Amino acid sequence: MKKVSLYLDDKLWIKFKEVVLRRHGTLRKLSNEVENVLRASLVEENIEEAFKAMDLDVKVVSSPEDVKRSRPKLQGPSSELLIRKMRGMRIDEGLP
Repeated sequence: MKKVSLYLDDKLWIKFKEVVLRRHGTLRKLSNEVENVLRASLVEENIEEAFKAMDLDVKVVSSPEDVKRSRPKLQGPSSELLIRKMRGMRIDEGLP
C-alpha cells in the first residue's frame, strides 16, 4: 500500500464521492474505488504486456473507430438490392 496526495478539481471529487456513497452506502470504500478506476485505465497496457510475455504480436484495438477503419471495403451490390431483385424475379415469374 502507498499513501498519495492528489490535486483534483473540487466538483469532480464531489461527484466521485457521491458515486461511491450511492454504490456502497459509505465513503469507507473511497480508496478501493480510486484503485479500481486506476486499474481499469491500465487494462490495455496489461493485455499488451501479457501478449509480449507469450511472444505474441497482437495489436490491441482500443476504440470503435479503430475497428471501423480496419474493416474491409465491401464489394458488389448491397444485400438490399440483391433481395429486391430476387423478389422482383419471383413476381415476374408468378411465384409465391
